[in-house]
Amino acid sequence: MTSADLLLGAMVLGVAIFLARGSHPLLGLLLVVSAVAVSALLFLPTRELGAWIGMGRVHRFHALAGSTPLDPAEWIHLLAFAWLGLLLWLGRADLRNWKGWALLVALGIGAELAQTLTQDREPRLADVVLNLAGGVAGVLLAMLVRRIVRWL
Repeated sequence: MTSADLLLGAMVLGVAIFLARGSHPLLGLLLVVSAVAVSALLFLPTRELGAWIGMGRVHRFHALAGSTPLDPAEWIHLLAFAWLGLLLWLGRADLRNWKGWALLVALGIGAELAQTLTQDREPRLADVVLNLAGGVAGVLLAMLVRRIVRWL
């Protein structure tokens, strides 16, 4: 394990704990686990992810993504940040304002910049755009969910 790996791990844990701070304990745990899982998807090489989740699942995901305009890595960025946006907006009442939007922008950009610490990944502006689009989609979905719950 290199010093860059240790720094990246510390950053991931710090962000995960920050995201969970002030939320319901169960949701906080979900936020921590989700932040670590999203980080693994964004920072670990595909071969390591395949070893953890099984190459069969990786191949099925590639087959699903093959019929869309986005490649699998782009789907991961979009879906991962949609999930984070959804959880943040639902779980952190203090971030249901400009601070939540700013945090999602910082996370989307920061995740790409942090890839400079990895060996097999590199930051791309297109991925930042996908991160931000996913975050916006997640927040909009959370707003819809909250509206439906209030209506019911």
